[in-house]
Amino acid sequence: MCGIAGIVFKKENGVGKTLVDMLSQLQHRGNDSVGFAIYGGLELGPNEYQITLEVLKNKSEIYNAIDAEIKHQEELSKEIFRYTIFSSSYGHVGDIVGKLNSIEGISVLGGGKYEIIKDIGCVSEVASKFDVIEKKGTHGIGHVRFSTESAVDRYRAHPFQSYIYPDVTVVHNGQITNCLKLRSKLEKKGHKFSTDNDTEVIVHYIADKLMDGFSLEEALKESVREMDGPFTYIIATDNAIGVAMDKLGLRPGIVYEDNELFAVASEKVALERIAKDGSIDVLASGEVRVLRVEK
Repeated sequence: MCGIAGIVFKKENGVGKTLVDMLSQLQHRGNDSVGFAIYGGLELGPNEYQITLEVLKNKSEIYNAIDAEIKHQEELSKEIFRYTIFSSSYGHVGDIVGKLNSIEGISVLGGGKYEIIKDIGCVSEVASKFDVIEKKGTHGIGHVRFSTESAVDRYRAHPFQSYIYPDVTVVHNGQITNCLKLRSKLEKKGHKFSTDNDTEVIVHYIADKLMDGFSLEEALKESVREMDGPFTYIIATDNAIGVAMDKLGLRPGIVYEDNELFAVASEKVALERIAKDGSIDVLASGEVRVLRVEK
């Protein structure tokens, strides 16, 4: 019964504040952890990427694992650190992430050209701790978690990311009942999983389709066809967000659109604060929608 939300502004705007407002209205759907992925607000060069880490021990080993120029480093909390690096390619960033995740006491929470924020606690606590309300950008997604099948910690909090394709993140409400079958297929293609969470299967699945040349719309439609169980998920890329509902319509998805923004959430109450003169619709069973950011 997790709460999910996504927003796309037609122009750069207060993505952080809007997502906090939406998730605050969904807090009753889960208080294990909170997460945000915010796009379009970072000032990064062509070969610069941001990596956010949970560091419980072995901090001294970070510099050996990051075999790239560290442009900036920041301590966000006692255990969460952020590094901006200059790297030759996104593939190299994926290699760095793998090395960091192999070090005991270090976990990569996210990395790329977007900002990842996720932690244990409720929306107000996490938003205050990381100053989320002040975050600007073009689009983003958010999640409040009610854990049903894996541990409650920062690493397993949503959004999830795949490092095979740049900047794809997902938040999910529901269950993928055939996730083990799909995961086995993806592992045979070279995808590496780091948790037992079924949401990680979704993000690897979509990244795999995008790598194979599918459009985001096509990838979402394929996921609805192949995935079993009750689910609605929201996915973000560098220039769009998309939403998909299971073919039986067992998990809710509500969308709103006007001249300024497109928003989606797991309950209407999350949209009421931002709705003006646009229309609120309920996703149909098996429906997918995609809205791209206007550059």
